[in-house]
Amino acid sequence: MTFFLLIVSITSGLAAWFSKIAYQISGVFSVSVLIYFSLFFSYFLLAGLPLSVYSGYFLEKKYELSNQTLLKWWGEWLKKTLLSFVMGLLIFEVAYWIFEGYPAHAWWMIWAAWTACTLILGRLAPVLIFPIFYKFRPLENGPLKESILKLVETNGLPIQDVYVFNMSKTTKKANAAFCGMGKTRRVILADTLVENFPPEEIQAVVAHEMGHAKLNHIWKRVFWGTAISFLFFFAAYRFCSWLSLGLEYNGIADLAFFPILALAFFLFNLLLMPAENAYSRKHEFEADDFAYEKTKAKTACISVMERLARMNLADPQPNPVIEFLLYDHPSIPKRIARFKAHEG
Repeated sequence: MTFFLLIVSITSGLAAWFSKIAYQISGVFSVSVLIYFSLFFSYFLLAGLPLSVYSGYFLEKKYELSNQTLLKWWGEWLKKTLLSFVMGLLIFEVAYWIFEGYPAHAWWMIWAAWTACTLILGRLAPVLIFPIFYKFRPLENGPLKESILKLVETNGLPIQDVYVFNMSKTTKKANAAFCGMGKTRRVILADTLVENFPPEEIQAVVAHEMGHAKLNHIWKRVFWGTAISFLFFFAAYRFCSWLSLGLEYNGIADLAFFPILALAFFLFNLLLMPAENAYSRKHEFEADDFAYEKTKAKTACISVMERLARMNLADPQPNPVIEFLLYDHPSIPKRIARFKAHEG
């Protein structure tokens, strides 16, 4: 869908028209950027709305995964849309301020800003963004909380607390995460997980998530993304600067050129996706191994995989090609087979 909408905006002259409007309304570049982004954002939003409604609401209802009414779905969609607009506009304004003001250094300055933004969001998301969508409460004191705290403390991973969030307000699916950095680091459990899974399976899930933190998967992914984006920002900026002039745009800072720049990013990410997914699947296997080593609960590790697969309607036997290209987690049968291969 993204590829199609970008191509349409380029070939139809829509992007050029948006740019013309933005420059005509205001001679102040930052205001023109705001207007252009608003128009382009609205174009993507309206063109993709039917698919968003179908996949986000009707398809989830069809397979009995959603707990939402249509009205509540619209409310959540509106919050996500507003958040995306604000964050996207901030990134857009900073990028074009750099393009316009520091053209000789734009590629590394934008790369540095992108990297800083990624790190800041990683730290602040649990306390600033997640609560916009879910209500969090500390997990009640008891055997489950004690076992989780003991597990993380034994492995040298101090956390702020263990929280439960009301995932059931939107879906029947279950999930958990070990999120945040430093003082914001915490374990979060979906209420659907706490209410529908036995304690030993919940502990297996937490141990898996803890494995990602203990094995530095988050930082490895940050380093991977930082290194790759450094090379890409350099190559893309050089190529797009040359292309923009060759196609008679006014350089890479020309707002009308934006969809071509976005298309270059999209195609790069598409080409890189199989390698990124393979790297992610490797980390998932490592976290599974960590969970087994720390809990020695082979039965629980296997049963929680089976229960999650049923609850989340995971494909039990995905096509190997599709799994290689698109899956960032190994298929459930492969994960179960790996647990079974462990001794004990």
